[in-house]
Amino acid sequence: MRALDILEEVSIFSDLTMDELALIAPLCRMKEGKAGDCIIQEGECVENVYILLAGHATVMKSRPDGKKVPIDQVGKDDLLGEVTFFKNTPASAAVQATTSFKALEFNQKDFHHLLDTHPPLGLKIYKKFSRVLSVRIKKRLAQLVEYLPA
Repeated sequence: MRALDILEEVSIFSDLTMDELALIAPLCRMKEGKAGDCIIQEGECVENVYILLAGHATVMKSRPDGKKVPIDQVGKDDLLGEVTFFKNTPASAAVQATTSFKALEFNQKDFHHLLDTHPPLGLKIYKKFSRVLSVRIKKRLAQLVEYLPA
């Protein structure tokens, strides 16, 4: 399957024109793995952002005692590595595949360069990434409310 055909199916790119998708297509690579593979390692520098095309993974955060605690499940069309895309810091959580998976992989530096040199495209993508972050923050806040004292 051609990169353009794959990009057309990804919801985060749904409002992009074919010309805009053609700018993105050369930057994407396919990453495949199996259950148990670590897609993103907590604490490590993340050089890529991923969009899951197939499969599932668990997002895990380490507690101070070192135990990893699952904080979210991700699947098809989910964006991974978006926090480090905005804030060039080590990964705040690990993402481990729970099934075999396929993902689009974008080098963050190359992707930033494309978006910086094509401002209308950059605005569309940054808005989509921001929406993803907003939804995840709302989800976390709802989870945290359960732990607040009455």
